[in-house]
Amino acid sequence: QKAKLAFIIRKKIMKKNIFIVAIILCAVSIYTSTNAQGYKNGLGLRFGGLTSGLTLKHFTNQTTALEGIVSLGRQSVIVTGLYEKHAPLGGAGSAKLFYGFGGHLGFFQDGGRYYYNDSRIYTSSTVVGLDGILGLDFKLNKAPINISMDIKPFVDFFGGNYFYMDGGLSLRYTF
Repeated sequence: QKAKLAFIIRKKIMKKNIFIVAIILCAVSIYTSTNAQGYKNGLGLRFGGLTSGLTLKHFTNQTTALEGIVSLGRQSVIVTGLYEKHAPLGGAGSAKLFYGFGGHLGFFQDGGRYYYNDSRIYTSSTVVGLDGILGLDFKLNKAPINISMDIKPFVDFFGGNYFYMDGGLSLRYTF
């Protein structure tokens, strides 16, 4: 019962955080002058509900990008690789919708988990999983800054299939 209540509370907090991030990104897109400038590479930080850490995005062409995320959890390190397709949003300048898929390797010490109250505690192990991603990507005009927000569901294959729903805000320096 306590685990179910904790799950409901976490879910409500996640929805609230995603809503706040959406408002911030909408405000940025309205009040920041954008144009069709793109970027080739972006390096920065991802602030996620479950996976936060370093993010590197590299465009292989105008519509395709590869993203790597190295995130730190509770006694864990997770390395994620994603293949993403980007499509411009009509009339929004450099705003793009992106979606994609990939996988991850998680390295957990005994007692490792994604967040503090997580009831799924991993033993010393390596975990593999599949990831999806859906989000919005903005490149600011006249500034080497990229802001993106995403929803990143993923599945761990470890003693069963564990599904997680993650969301995040990434801030990157572009070059």
